[in-house]
Amino acid sequence: MSTPTPTPISAAAPAAARPATYEDLPLFALDTDGPTPTTATVPIPTHEDLFALDGPELTAVLDFLTTAQRDQLAGPWPTRWLYPPGPGDPPRGVSVCAGCGGGCAGLRLVLGVQADMVCIEWNKNAAATSTAAGCTVVQRDIKTLDPRHPALRWTRRVMCTMPCTDWTRAGLGAGRDAQNLEILLDAIDQVAAHMGNVWVDGCELCTHDDPDDCDPDVCDGRMIEPSGIPIAELWSLVDDMTADTAGLMLAPVIWILGLRSIGAPVEAIVIEQSSALPETVQEYIQAELVTAGCVSVHWQTLDAADFGSASNRRRAIMSAHWYRHLGPVTVPGITTNAALALGWPPQTRINTRGERRTSGGNVFALDRTIPAVTGKIRGWYCQDTGRRFTIPEVCALVGLPATHPVTGSRTSQCQQLGDIFSPLVAAAVWGTLLGLPWPVMLRTYLAQIHPTVHGRGDPAAILFNPDRTHTTPAVTDADIARLFATGTYPRFRIQLQPAAP
Repeated sequence: MSTPTPTPISAAAPAAARPATYEDLPLFALDTDGPTPTTATVPIPTHEDLFALDGPELTAVLDFLTTAQRDQLAGPWPTRWLYPPGPGDPPRGVSVCAGCGGGCAGLRLVLGVQADMVCIEWNKNAAATSTAAGCTVVQRDIKTLDPRHPALRWTRRVMCTMPCTDWTRAGLGAGRDAQNLEILLDAIDQVAAHMGNVWVDGCELCTHDDPDDCDPDVCDGRMIEPSGIPIAELWSLVDDMTADTAGLMLAPVIWILGLRSIGAPVEAIVIEQSSALPETVQEYIQAELVTAGCVSVHWQTLDAADFGSASNRRRAIMSAHWYRHLGPVTVPGITTNAALALGWPPQTRINTRGERRTSGGNVFALDRTIPAVTGKIRGWYCQDTGRRFTIPEVCALVGLPATHPVTGSRTSQCQQLGDIFSPLVAAAVWGTLLGLPWPVMLRTYLAQIHPTVHGRGDPAAILFNPDRTHTTPAVTDADIARLFATGTYPRFRIQLQPAAP
C-alpha cells in the first residue's frame, strides 16, 4: 500500500513557529507581587504558546492565569489536562464515539483500573448515562474536535467505538460499496500524510558523493512534517461517501496519528467495530500504525458470548500496543445461560417480532445464550405471558450490573444497550494490553452480576471476591488443591462454623 504525500485540499497556513524556550515568551513572565500596569493587560497565551512550554514553566504560566482563562484554553477538555500529569496520576485516555460507556465499564467495573478517561459522545442520553456511571464526558460531534490540542498532549490510551450501521445488513451494507470503500481508503492515506506519517528515505534524495557534504535535513531518512491542516478539511475527505457511519472509520486514524503528531505518548489502543468491517479497512489502519512505529497490532473477531455474556455480540476488535509485543486476546469460552442469569423459567420462549413470520424465525428459547441484543429488545416479550424485559434485565443480558444508571426513554435506553461495546470483551482486551490477570477478574465480576450461574463455576471466582457481594458455597479441599497446583496462591478468609450436634 502506498503512502503518498498529501494532496492539498485547500491552502492551509503553515503551523506557527513555536518559541524554543520559555524566555522567548516575555509576555507571560511572572509577577509574584501581583498585577502591574504591564501584567494586568497581558493577553492569555495561545495553544501554540502552550506547546512551547513544559514542566515547571508551563505550570507557572497556567497558575498565573485566572480560572476562566484556563477553562477557555482547555475547552472542551478538562482544565486539569492543561497541566502535566503528576506522580501517581492515573493514565489519561480518550474514548471516541463512546456510546453509553461500555468500554469504560470494562476498565472500571471488571478490571478495577483507575483511568482518567474522557468520553466523546454526541447523543445526549448516551452521554448522560456515561456521566452518571462516573465518566468525564464531552458531548460533541467528533468531527468538530481536533486531537492536536495542548490539553491532549499527555494522552496515553485511545479507544474508538464508532457506530457501525453502514457495515451491517441493517444498513444494507452501504459502507461496503466499492465507491465508498475507495473514498474511505484514499482518505486514510491522505490523513496519514497530513499528520506526517510518511517515511522519506533520505538516500533516494541525496545527491552528494562525499558524506561530509550531506545535509541531515535532506539526506537522512525521516518522517515528513505534518501539514497543520484544519480538522474540518480532513473530515471533508469523506463527504462524498453515501454511508455516513462508515466514514467515521476515519476517526481512529485522525485521533491516533493526530495525538502522536503533537508528541502524545499514546501506547495502548482499542478499536471496536462491526464484524462486517472489510479486511481492507482493517489492513489500512494497521499499516498506518505500523508505519508510525506501533510494534503490536492485532485484529480479531470476538463474540461477547464467549466471555460470559448472556447474549451474542460478534465484533471486529483491534488491540495495539506501541511498545510491547503482545499476542491476540485469548478466548476463555465462558458461557452464560440467559434464563438462569435472569431467574426466568428455563422453558421461556421469547418473541421478537409479534405475529410476523420470517425465514430467520421470530421466537427463541431463553435457556441458552440468546441472539444479539439490539434496540428492538424494547418490544421483545415472553411468548406465554406477554412480559417484556425490564431495563435492569437488559443490562444483565449485555454484561452490566442491573443497577447501571441508563438514562433516557425506554427506546433510548434499549438502543444504548443494544449498541454497547461489551464491558466483558473490553475487559479482556484492555486486560491483555495492560498485562493484568483479566480471566480471574472477569470470572469474579461474572460471579457478582450472575451469582446463580457463575457464583460457584470457578473456585478462583470465589476466592478472589474481596467484596463478598454474593453468597458462595464452601470451598472444598479439591478446589484449593487445584488452584495451588496451577501456581495460583490466593488470599482468602476462613470462617469456622460450629460442628453440627
